[in-house]
Amino acid sequence: MADAASSVRRRRLIWVLAAIGLVVVFGLAVFLTVLLVRPASPSTSAAPTPTPAAAPTPTPTPGTSGEPAPAASQAQQQQYRAYVSTLIQGGTSVLASMAGLADCRNGRPQCARSLNDASNQVSALQRDLAANPAPQCLAAADQRLQDSLTFQKNGLDTAQRGIRTQNRVQVAQGLLLTAAGLWRSTQAIADGRQANC
Repeated sequence: MADAASSVRRRRLIWVLAAIGLVVVFGLAVFLTVLLVRPASPSTSAAPTPTPAAAPTPTPTPGTSGEPAPAASQAQQQQYRAYVSTLIQGGTSVLASMAGLADCRNGRPQCARSLNDASNQVSALQRDLAANPAPQCLAAADQRLQDSLTFQKNGLDTAQRGIRTQNRVQVAQGLLLTAAGLWRSTQAIADGRQANC
């Protein structure tokens, strides 16, 4: 009887972890998709916009124009490309490792390994993003993405400890931290969509 009850609890835990893994995978996929597909620049609204008072224009010094230097603009575009490329490559690895959480159906040891792999992939993405910082136009989205990754890493590590020690409270805490990371990633998506890079 005790074996049947523990088997049922184990199966429930495995299904809950698999569901969380799928939600994390879906959340990251949506984030990457939204970050890459930018909305068209906002159109002018039908309501009249008040005309701002004319501000005095500074007199440019010789050799400067009022526009940003092309080299600075190119540097920002290169930083943008490096950041987005890093996010896509690392995000794909995280998604693949999260899909590996389906192995939790195969038992506790395999589940712990899958959680460890997912946690390592999140850590690698954090390191790669630190090495390729976001351009200023994506600073707010990057901050929320970093928060999301931190919550997810903490959640995966806590769930892994809970699986190894058979501590249901730690597994629940891990799931809640992972959910908090997903919620934070939705905020990062909103900021990324509003960015003008």
